[in-house]
Amino acid sequence: MKPSRVLATILVTASITAVTTPSVAQATAQVWAVRAATHVFPDSLPADTGAGTTLALDSARNEFEAGQVVIRRDRAFTIKRVSFSPLTAGFRQIPPSELSYNFVKFTPLNHNSVFGGNQYVYAPSRPAPDDFPDGLSNDRSTTVPANKTQPIWVRVHIPKYVAGGVYRGTVRIETDRGTETIPLSVNVRPVTIPDAKDSGFTDVEWTLFFGTVSHQPPPSGVETMLANYGFSPFTPKWWKLMEDYADLRRDYRNNNLTLPMNTLLLAGNTTVDADGKVHFDWSKVDQVVKFFTDRGTVSRLEGFWVNGGPGYWTTWDVETLARDADGKTVKKYVPYTSAEADDFIQQYVGALRDHVRARGWADKWWMHIGDEPQGASGRDGWNGIFDKVKAVWPDVKIGDATFHDPVASEVAEREDILIPNLLNYESNPKTFDAERAKGKDLWLYNCNIPTLGFLNRFIDQPEYYQRLIGWLAAARGANGHLHWAFNNWNISMDDQDVKGDFWVVNPDQKHKNLLERTIRLESMRDGIEDWEVVEILKKTHPDLATDLAIALASKPGTFTGDVTYLERIRGLVLDAAAGKPLAARDLAATIKTGGSADLGSQHQVDGVYLKWGATHPAEYTIQTSYDAVTWVDAGRRTKANGGEDFVGLNAKARYVRLKAPADGLLTFKVAGAPLPRENLVGGLAYKKSWEPPKGFPDSSERESTDGVISDNFGDGRPYVIQGGAGETKSFDISFDFGSRKTVRAVDVQGYVEYSGYRPDTVRVLTSDDGSNWTDRGPVVTRPNDASGNRFEVRFAPVRAQHVKVAFTRTFIPSADGVFLDDIEVY
Repeated sequence: MKPSRVLATILVTASITAVTTPSVAQATAQVWAVRAATHVFPDSLPADTGAGTTLALDSARNEFEAGQVVIRRDRAFTIKRVSFSPLTAGFRQIPPSELSYNFVKFTPLNHNSVFGGNQYVYAPSRPAPDDFPDGLSNDRSTTVPANKTQPIWVRVHIPKYVAGGVYRGTVRIETDRGTETIPLSVNVRPVTIPDAKDSGFTDVEWTLFFGTVSHQPPPSGVETMLANYGFSPFTPKWWKLMEDYADLRRDYRNNNLTLPMNTLLLAGNTTVDADGKVHFDWSKVDQVVKFFTDRGTVSRLEGFWVNGGPGYWTTWDVETLARDADGKTVKKYVPYTSAEADDFIQQYVGALRDHVRARGWADKWWMHIGDEPQGASGRDGWNGIFDKVKAVWPDVKIGDATFHDPVASEVAEREDILIPNLLNYESNPKTFDAERAKGKDLWLYNCNIPTLGFLNRFIDQPEYYQRLIGWLAAARGANGHLHWAFNNWNISMDDQDVKGDFWVVNPDQKHKNLLERTIRLESMRDGIEDWEVVEILKKTHPDLATDLAIALASKPGTFTGDVTYLERIRGLVLDAAAGKPLAARDLAATIKTGGSADLGSQHQVDGVYLKWGATHPAEYTIQTSYDAVTWVDAGRRTKANGGEDFVGLNAKARYVRLKAPADGLLTFKVAGAPLPRENLVGGLAYKKSWEPPKGFPDSSERESTDGVISDNFGDGRPYVIQGGAGETKSFDISFDFGSRKTVRAVDVQGYVEYSGYRPDTVRVLTSDDGSNWTDRGPVVTRPNDASGNRFEVRFAPVRAQHVKVAFTRTFIPSADGVFLDDIEVY
């Protein structure tokens, strides 16, 4: 009996139908929709960006979702305004007031992000120098040069009261050369995330709005706000700007308020007697806390008092307030072992404790000892100051950003809040996870590291990297994120080794009462909102929720490079959190006996949902196949604990099975959808113009057609062609269909982990006899899909029996090979 066909889950994505447009020279206007996750450059075209005819979004309630409407003309033009119709679902409505827009601005980068002169980001969205999308202009109109692409950031806020359903409307772009429109839809799930102030996730952004946060003065020597806005903290113009900052904090879930304590005490009337007695004036601290609390933006209060100071590398210092020769109160740094340090800690921590308790802030307050302790001086200094502080205030919560092991792990055992750098957490998560299991907070931390192939928030990294940090936090059980810095504007972009590390919000020289948001800030907010939805699902299906997050990001260096997969998994999480079951036929009866299930046609297989009974295997492997003859290990679960599992795959196949029978299997459902067209080379053998080396072989002779994408070279799925530095090679892979078929598209998966191991050029040729070949399209010189990882070659439909994919590569010292992965032909 033929197995039943899967009832596939259909997910709405931000790219529904590819746009076919005439050449720019012939076009009067090109307008298309693009995901928020895709970088759109000034020279981007529809074929470079995963273009769609409709901007289609997925959302929970009480969150923001965004996409991009992109416009380009062959003549200069001015966008006068962007407007929106109501979004309607039957008689229900999301009013236009809940929609907003910004023009995406471009930031010139003189080089790609690099730490230490040699640790480059492995897969930038484009090589630099170039102009990269980042800022979101506060201007309501803009002029666009001829033959330049202008992305418009379109944002929808979903009110709490909105019923679930698909809401549809229109984006209207009014220009001096005519008006363009594009459809907009939002699939709203009836699940509501909490306000940021009530969230279990803490977003920490170290800011300089109130003055310097530590002993380090601004690099320019001028206070940050004065240097960039022309006014200083606590002036009337500054308070007006703080209104916008409060709006930003609320909208972007920035719910931790960083309070540079000694700076604020000095801004008040704090004085020090000749004998060292400090008279603390808390008025500026109170004023700032009240202002932002009244505006509903505060979940945590960060008493920023960081020691270490000038003696960081020898003997740690304590930052104190002292009286100078003129009687003025100033910051002073003294060795932590000194009597002067002891005296200040006793006075400051004791007075702070009493004030925090009197104000009712005790449940929100946390503070620091010193940043990134390392070596003997860091170990001794951090522990010594920690002991002195805790002796005065035993129940105060202490947390510090850490990186250097073994001190980082030692500090974690004493901290109340664990804040490991992502690179530190990648290599040594054990201690942090163990302390988290005891109930401590775990916040993930990034700064100018990590670079390489890790998640961070640099301008030249893919936009979705920051969003995936929220998924990583959900997968690892973390409940916060810390980043330096939010607005350290006194360092030019050209002088930054890692681009954008010093700020994620821009100063607006034109609109002095506004901050300029960025697409990186949007991505950060998206990741936190996704974390909230996963946490809602964890309340009813904890294992399933965690597994869905793991499918997207399991470690700081192991995550999806496919934004369409991110959208589909996110759609599953939204549906599951709203109580909707996975819409797929249960295949357990066939699968648990060791049999294989025929899905009925080639499918995109996003993952498999399994439910176990009284027994379950300790580990198991899921295999997929195009023909039920040649199988590939698509996913493996180790240390299985029974209950519910979701094994993320992001594979293409027609058949699926467990590698070994499993009597305890109760449910087996495949999440995915039928491919819109058959992959003509799915599971097909092919010919290569070279023999891969033994270290990276094409072991199955079907590595490029098995339907399973590699994550890194170590998983054994890609194979390689190698060459010496400066050597140029041409090589190809050819397929024989056995008969003539219509061909119109070829997709080549680029190496995800490191762009240096991708080919320089990709082109497609066809033939009827395998000897005489015709070139069928443009040469593709860089990935041009929505994720920036696939080479997509499109051409007019042609009948052919043979297809050849031809490559070139000039090898460089840091990349002496090209890794080849899946190739699909449609």
